[in-house]
Amino acid sequence: MDKQTSPLKRFTKTLIGFFEMLSDSYPEERDICLATDGLKAIDSANPRILLTMFMKNIYPTFREPVLTKNEEVLISLGHDVLQNKFSEMSYAFWIFDKHWKTMSEPDKDKIWKWCTALVLLSERAAASS
Repeated sequence: MDKQTSPLKRFTKTLIGFFEMLSDSYPEERDICLATDGLKAIDSANPRILLTMFMKNIYPTFREPVLTKNEEVLISLGHDVLQNKFSEMSYAFWIFDKHWKTMSEPDKDKIWKWCTALVLLSERAAASS
């Protein structure tokens, strides 16, 4: 993306890219594919809603454990969120609940990078609103 791209657009493209990567990596997980489609539909209707959903439902509990790479907290949060607080955004935690313990270290590193980018880009997008 060029330097002219808004912080909101950077965030939404990264969020959807993350979900597309998860869908490609775990095609057997139908729910993640459906969540990806839902996020794309929301993005085309009103991308600001994606930021609002992320900041309300994910960011408050996701930020600190992502930035400190605290996998134990994220695994616990992932399980709790998926059981009790469903939304399309809940699948940001899904990878930690379902596949983290069996994932290779290089794949874990990719997930940390995606998640860190989402946290930082969401902060920039929220600050520029």
